[in-house]
Amino acid sequence: MTEPTFWMEKEELLRFFRRHKTELSCMENPHIFLSQLRDHDLIPDDRYQKVSRMKSKNNIKRGLYDILDWLEKKQSKRIIDFWDCVFNETIMNQYPTLRLLHNKLKDERDETEESDEGKRKKLSADEDGEKKQTNSVKKKRNLKSRSACEEEEEEEQAGPSSRLTPRKKSKKLCFLSNEEEDEDEDSDHDKEDQVSSSSKESSTDDTDDERQTEERPQQQPQTSTTRHDCSRKVFSVTCGALAATLHRNRFASGTRGKSLRTETIWLTPEEFVKEASCPDADATWRKDILYEGEPLSVLIEGGILRIHSLLCKCGLCKPDSRDLDDQKNDDECCVCKGAGEEELVECDHCPRSFHQRCHLPHVEDDILGDDRPWMCTFCSFRTSQLSLHPDQQKKEEVVSRQISQLMLQCQYLLLYLCSADEEQIFATNPCLNLQDYSTVIKTPMWLGEVADKLQEQLYQTVGEFVSDIQLIFTNCAAYNRDNAEFLAKGNGLKELFDGEFKSVFNISDN
Repeated sequence: MTEPTFWMEKEELLRFFRRHKTELSCMENPHIFLSQLRDHDLIPDDRYQKVSRMKSKNNIKRGLYDILDWLEKKQSKRIIDFWDCVFNETIMNQYPTLRLLHNKLKDERDETEESDEGKRKKLSADEDGEKKQTNSVKKKRNLKSRSACEEEEEEEQAGPSSRLTPRKKSKKLCFLSNEEEDEDEDSDHDKEDQVSSSSKESSTDDTDDERQTEERPQQQPQTSTTRHDCSRKVFSVTCGALAATLHRNRFASGTRGKSLRTETIWLTPEEFVKEASCPDADATWRKDILYEGEPLSVLIEGGILRIHSLLCKCGLCKPDSRDLDDQKNDDECCVCKGAGEEELVECDHCPRSFHQRCHLPHVEDDILGDDRPWMCTFCSFRTSQLSLHPDQQKKEEVVSRQISQLMLQCQYLLLYLCSADEEQIFATNPCLNLQDYSTVIKTPMWLGEVADKLQEQLYQTVGEFVSDIQLIFTNCAAYNRDNAEFLAKGNGLKELFDGEFKSVFNISDN
């Protein structure tokens, strides 16, 4: 069988070398190893002599590491020669570390070869499906494909435009390594909070697997019941002053897979460290990126994050042009947080993705046929923000104005609220889930209803729009007056809206 070094790419071998430099430097009595490198002209004689004269084991280890570091920087073009040289049978018999590294590469290769044929068939089928779709609607930015990992989810999820377009969560775009493709998703079918239609008394079963609480719209978050790291999909991380969310299904390694989402861009771990202006990005991303004060290496060592094999050929490790394009944008709708049966429209100016009818204004089919770059409402507002309201205004003046003159600002504000409502607590009609809701609340209101009215231009003034938004929070306070937890959730979203409203219209506090 062909040795792995003959067909692996130089970049893969170099990354493998970098990851195992420390192990190599800890080999006992490395003189034969160094002689082999010198005999093959991989290291100069003076460096060989310097380490050979050392007596202390610690000095020898440091000297060997310096040689390996020099090899990486100065002889990187000969990385294949290096591995072919040290994977010599005689040399491996002297050093168990080399034998282990050699076997590791062989095992990874064998696993890859067994699954390659099946993967090629799957990729071929996916490509055929994609061609049929893209032939009907050609767009420079494309619609975001959902065919890479087919996972049927049981639960319906609706966004702000749910009355116009009911949606079901269907197929999500997933990036998995060869080793992970057959694993079950961690928490896609976690039990959600159950509805009680006749009583406001809650009952709780505090177990590790299930938690049931009486659900009230605008009250009960749709979160996973398990709080352990092993079930988490997204992690809030920092590097210096830069913050991001790390998405586990996009993580492959330091250089593969744009798994870190900042406000403006998706980045690989190494790119994120460089963006944060941290030094030595190639070597330190594992310790410079922090999650809850601990380095990312803790999640890797705990098996929560898995580094893909050097031989992995998934869409993250061996991306084609479409995979690379997909990595630039989010995998779920910014508004309703679902993938949906519809494909997602990607903004060409930020990482956000949207369902056509979740975005405001709705993305019409004729826009999809336009080859020009498309800008979402978030980006349109941010681009024109400085010129919209250069002078401070009074709230009374703003709310009395015709909404047609300020439509962009109102569309942005509603999308901002929907995006902030991560758990979709305020998205849908609460009367659909609770029979007693209408007995407490006489005029129900929810974000989806506001979105529909805004899209259909049913508001005349900004004040009417703001009044409906504030009604959502008033209803939440009235229905949850005895429930501090969910009352706080409504108040928190209200504070976000009030603060952003002042910022958007440059309203003074006086």
